[in-house]
Amino acid sequence: MPTRLKRPKLRNKLAIAAVLIAFQGYLGYHLIEGNFGIASQAEFSEQVVELQQQRDAMAQRIEVAQNRNSLLAADRLDPDLLTERARYLLGWGNPKDTIIPTHNK
Repeated sequence: MPTRLKRPKLRNKLAIAAVLIAFQGYLGYHLIEGNFGIASQAEFSEQVVELQQQRDAMAQRIEVAQNRNSLLAADRLDPDLLTERARYLLGWGNPKDTIIPTHNK
């Protein structure tokens, strides 16, 4: 018994081609407009610059805090610094003291 092969119909070929073209269009759209697409690379670079600035500011604050903390070490405790800071925090002062207020946080 001979086997006869059926040729695919034209509408099947066109349907497969249309589906593949639509899939390529989907991929192309997300290549440009997707979360990690070409258009969002500019937003990513802006975020990188902003986060680097925040990191630098935080590193500076950490350095200042570490410096102030190292001044309170038991082997390097400065009595003048300690009395100055205590007077500032308690709001006390000698009448002969010259007080220069600074507004550091």
